[in-house]
Amino acid sequence: MVIRKKQAAKSRAVAAFTLVEVTMAIGILVLVMAGMIYGYVQTNAQAEWSSMSLSVQALTVQSVEQARAAKWDVYSTPTPGTTNEFAVGTNTTVFTSAVLIPSSGTTMNVTNVLQITTVTTIPALRQIRSDCAWTFPNTGATFTNTVITYRGGS
Repeated sequence: MVIRKKQAAKSRAVAAFTLVEVTMAIGILVLVMAGMIYGYVQTNAQAEWSSMSLSVQALTVQSVEQARAAKWDVYSTPTPGTTNEFAVGTNTTVFTSAVLIPSSGTTMNVTNVLQITTVTTIPALRQIRSDCAWTFPNTGATFTNTVITYRGGS
């Protein structure tokens, strides 16, 4: 009977975890959870940057498309009341737009610079360049989205 009690006590001692094993398991769990949370935070920041860059890119393309859609008749002589909307020479138009930031509900100012440059006169060809500068609020870094295209006169 005494032998059975000793064997039962010995088997219970062998089957239990030591304090060192429990501490190591908790330490590993904390490291794994911290890595998962850090990965989630980084993914969220990257998704926010991508959404802001995409909205600014849409503004950049919009200004280029407005310049491309403007009236520009190369071969007609200007008559009163029929002016070309497409400006001659190098012109720089700077305007500021407000972009809504979905995560915070605030707005961000975006500066758009539209440049129209004459490349050649015969054949009539102009370069349209739009640069949108914006600041990412989480880091304070400034980024620029650029679209460049050409337009021939008709």
